[in-house]
This record gives sequence, structure tokens and C-alpha cells, in this order.
Amino acid sequence: MDAGTAASLLGAGLLAGAVNTLAGGGSLVLVPALIAAGMPSTIANATSRIPILAQCAAGAVGFARGGKLPTAAVRNVLPPVMVGAGLGAYVATMIPARVLTPMILGTLVLMAIALVVVSPSRWAPPADAEPRAARGPWAMLGLFAAGVYGGVLQAGAGLLFVGILAGGLRYDLVRANALKAVVMLAYIALTAAVFIAYDMVRWGPGLVMSVGAMIGAWLAAQVALTRHGVLITRIVVGVSLVGSAAIMITRL
Repeated sequence: MDAGTAASLLGAGLLAGAVNTLAGGGSLVLVPALIAAGMPSTIANATSRIPILAQCAAGAVGFARGGKLPTAAVRNVLPPVMVGAGLGAYVATMIPARVLTPMILGTLVLMAIALVVVSPSRWAPPADAEPRAARGPWAMLGLFAAGVYGGVLQAGAGLLFVGILAGGLRYDLVRANALKAVVMLAYIALTAAVFIAYDMVRWGPGLVMSVGAMIGAWLAAQVALTRHGVLITRIVVGVSLVGSAAIMITRL
């Protein structure tokens, strides 16, 4: 890497860490940035798990210190996600770049539409709602499916988890984001191990991005605890998706 490439990857990591912590979709910044740096989409998809892992760790710590992490819920939510993510990561090792690149671009388009049509505040349960345990068949199936998707592509998986945890299991948006950070920390570690085993991770770019992602995640966790968190989320995610889509289109 030259200095310019390292600086761009650091900046992409910073932005992605903030996006992932506030709502989800940080991979939609990381993967295009890695592709722009010269990686095939398959290697970029695998390498992006390293900064996501770092950012989830930083975000979880930030939420925990703010007293917003529902630790008791982790043991119910995590098992179906881990099973799905392990399966998804294995499938991802067999997808060729010519298939994966259009998949990523399609996800960017869908997430851009979702950002316009769906407000995260719609997922928020009533203030007096009691969170539901992830024990029913539909909750387990939804978490498993989100894990499979996260294992294969990851891009936008955080948004799916926020929808399930807030809209389905009735955690408020702050606690849903905190729980999402812990769940993703666990399953991203698993998927990263699969990609490392298949020699699909490039450590130099991944570690540079990790530095930016950890800083961005920590800062975003502080923002998410304020009343402006939802508005800032929509602005940051929107700008990120437009830029990332432009990069992906030039690579098709």
C-alpha cells in the first residue's frame, strides 16, 4: 500500500465503523473501498470482516459503558445467528467474483431504497414495551436467516438485525444497536475464521481499516446515546451508500 491508499482505507474504516454502530451497513462502505484499492470482490468481502470485527468490539464496549447493553438477551439471540453465519460463510467461499460483485451492487440499491422508504423510528416499540425472548420459531428462523445472509455477504446485515431486535423482539433502538454489536462481534469472528482458513483475508488493508473502524464505532456509540442519533444515522448512511454505489458501478 502507498500512503494515499492507506489514508483512503483508514477513512473508509472510520466511516464504516460509524455507520455500522448507528444502524448497520458498514460493509457497504468497506467492500467498495477495498475493491477500489484493487481487490477482487471475493477477497474484499472476506477482508472486510477484520475491520467489522474491530468496530463491533469498540461499539459493544461503548454501549456497555453507557449502561445500554442487554447482556441477558445474548444467550437467546446468539445461537441461531451463529449456526446461520457459519453456513453462510462456507457458502461465500464458493461464490465467484463475477457473481458476488452484482450481488453487492444490488444490495447497495436495495439499502438506498430502504433508507428512503423505511425510517428506523418505525421499528421502535412503545416506550413501555417489554422485550421478547428469542425463543419462538419465527424469531429463531429470522435470526438464523439473518446469520446466513451475514455469513455470505454481510453488507447491510446490521440493518436486518436492528429490524429483528427492535421491530420483532421489541428492544428500543439504542439497546437493539447495542445487542446487535455483541451478536455481530461473535458471528463475525466465526466468519472471519472461515475466510482466514481459505486464505481469503488480506491483513495489511484489513488492519488499516480496523483502526479507523474502531475510532468511528466508539464515536458513533456516543452519538447514538443522544436524541439526534436517528437523524445522523440517516444522513451518514445515505451519503455512504451513494458513494459506495458509484464505486461498484465503475467496477462492473
